[in-house]
Amino acid sequence: MEKKINIEIVNDIEKAKKIWNKLSPNNFLCDDWNYRYCFYKYFDYPLYFYVGLSKGEIVGLLPLQYNEDEKYLEFFGGGFMKDNRVFIKPEYKDCIKQFYNAITIPVRIIHIFGQDQFTKSFNVSVQKYIADLSIIKDVDDYLFQNFKAKTRYGLHKKIKSIESLDPMIIENNYEDLDLMFELNKKTFGEKSSFNKPYRTETFHDLLKLNFNIHLFSYIINGKKEAVSFSIKYNDIYVYINAGTNKEAISNLGTYNIYKNIDKAVKIKSKIFDAGLEALGWKERWHLKKIPQYDFIYK
Repeated sequence: MEKKINIEIVNDIEKAKKIWNKLSPNNFLCDDWNYRYCFYKYFDYPLYFYVGLSKGEIVGLLPLQYNEDEKYLEFFGGGFMKDNRVFIKPEYKDCIKQFYNAITIPVRIIHIFGQDQFTKSFNVSVQKYIADLSIIKDVDDYLFQNFKAKTRYGLHKKIKSIESLDPMIIENNYEDLDLMFELNKKTFGEKSSFNKPYRTETFHDLLKLNFNIHLFSYIINGKKEAVSFSIKYNDIYVYINAGTNKEAISNLGTYNIYKNIDKAVKIKSKIFDAGLEALGWKERWHLKKIPQYDFIYK
């Protein structure tokens, strides 16, 4: 029988933080308060943290914010977040539906992790792409296990074409983050996420946190031609974004993915998390699709 809980809305940031840190399992990078807060603080939207209580005990949390520009509720941290879900004590998992039913104003919450049959009944908004590295010896072993011989040959040919240029990879020269923004905008134009308000400031703030950061700068023929940004969180290597001068160096994007998977394996990551949407390469690299759901109420 489904337990009945009371749901209250918390708006105070300090109280919200304490509840988050009490209930978050911190499995994924987006479960980390400090990471989320970087994407929240410049907007400072009103918080709508739906807190579940049973006999006065806090047992669950649906952390939302009210987007004053779009006039709807969304997940804390906004649309860049993924694996969103109700933080819930295991014995109250059958109460997840009650949190969603408690929402009575317009809401658009997306990129929901399917944590039970109720949330898995929502519409799929987008796919998250991951690779299981738990039994991978090295990056070439990944290619061997996931690609047919002919395709593997073609990939190695592309990689060797870059290596013949004697590239130099510098790790964690934080001054190169701005170059990543510039190269990303050059490739994607108006569609680049770095055109969004405060996105570049947010990424600079991420560098100040105590995360296991891997910022790669690729130098070819004396010029920096690509920069990628990743964070290892627990056993998950999260490939977050990159900028590549594709016009100058062909196959550099492929080489960057190769080197990031290589790094992920070397630092004993169990999962390579390539983020949301296929973006023209993730399915070619045979990454596994994990559905992310949405819940919209107008």
